[in-house]
Amino acid sequence: MQKVIYPLLFLCILGPVLASAETTIHENAGTRSMSFLKMGIGAEAIAMGESQAAATDDIYATYWNPAGLMRIQQSQLGFMHNEWFAGIRYEFLGYAQPLGHTSAAALSVSYLSYGTLDRRDDQGIAMGTFRPYDLAAIVSFATSFSESIALGVNGKWLQEQIDEQNARAFAFDLGAIYTSSNLPFAVGLNAQHVGTKVKFDNDSFLLPFNLKFGASYQVDPVQFVADVNRPSDDDITVGMGASLVVGDLFHLRSGYRYRFGGNDLGALSGLSLGLGLAVEGYRVDYAFASLGKLGPVHRISLLANF
Repeated sequence: MQKVIYPLLFLCILGPVLASAETTIHENAGTRSMSFLKMGIGAEAIAMGESQAAATDDIYATYWNPAGLMRIQQSQLGFMHNEWFAGIRYEFLGYAQPLGHTSAAALSVSYLSYGTLDRRDDQGIAMGTFRPYDLAAIVSFATSFSESIALGVNGKWLQEQIDEQNARAFAFDLGAIYTSSNLPFAVGLNAQHVGTKVKFDNDSFLLPFNLKFGASYQVDPVQFVADVNRPSDDDITVGMGASLVVGDLFHLRSGYRYRFGGNDLGALSGLSLGLGLAVEGYRVDYAFASLGKLGPVHRISLLANF
């Protein structure tokens, strides 16, 4: 048990130390549209430092790596609710279906609400309210070429609404997972948010492209994961996490995510903790993640296999 607990404590201690480094601002920061695409989905992954490119194995693979859909054994329904800061809420609903032994497909939708905002004119006079939002409708497909290699793809229709202005875009993700046949080890790669430009009036913006690489190592009841992200509008980030399954019922998780330019929201930002409860074909997961000066973020997600 000590061999399990010590790595979990290490993640909690190391994170704030790394985050205390001086921060810098990336030259492309703030130049991409539909930044909600960078928000992770699923409490399990968030609790483990957002590191699931090689480990994902449920409906939330539609975000982390669509190739992970090949690991689903039954029809699956997933839901996530995310309480963000300043009244922002993020919702996800998805359904996955195995197609024989070599393929799987999924449909999902993500919706980000910014709440109700005040509309004002050039002189600052109140002109009512509006409710901006972001929406993504996703079709996913995965297939395996052998027991070790799986590929997956997402097709995404995107919409962003800001007051009376809206913009739409199309994008896709392309992922792959290699699982060793001799070792409890896997690696994953996912190219995210490759698509058309987003146009508001006469201005056009690129999507926040990200290249994600991950690895996982599992020796029951423990799993260790790590991901490296290379976004187009920010510095490289590294996430790491661990989970412990207790009695096939409880899942304990911890993780940390570090930005190489420095975690600019304070020493605690990037730290995450979580737990899960699995009963027969159902699982409830909770994740606590710190945004440092902005406060905590809570996620709850549900999985149902049938």
